[in-house]
Amino acid sequence: MSNTTDEIVEVEKGFWSRSNDPAYFAANIADDAVTVIEPMGFIEKPMAVESTKGAEPFTEVEFKDVIVREIAPNVAMLVYHGQGARAGGKPYRGSICSVYVKRGGRWQSVLSAHQPWKAGETGAQSAS
Repeated sequence: MSNTTDEIVEVEKGFWSRSNDPAYFAANIADDAVTVIEPMGFIEKPMAVESTKGAEPFTEVEFKDVIVREIAPNVAMLVYHGQGARAGGKPYRGSICSVYVKRGGRWQSVLSAHQPWKAGETGAQSAS
């Protein structure tokens, strides 16, 4: 993996493993970011940071079918199938697309969209 890929994947995994850490979210989500996740809808940075208070971090975090592509200078997309579990809760599995921007020398999430993923299904498929 490239340095860009490694850096972005590391930040993204932190959103899972440190999902109870408001300071982590505040530092790694761009001020103009939006997350789309149902049934909550559109989540902007203040709500994302607030939602970490009292949350349980995910354990057994696993990313599959990871694709990272720099789509413009200092702009990259990350797509993957992710799964993890929270204490006392059922596992979360999602097909996730995140867009990152590099500002001030570090990558920050500016857009993330989640949709359900059934574990066992694999990644990219091309249209025929």
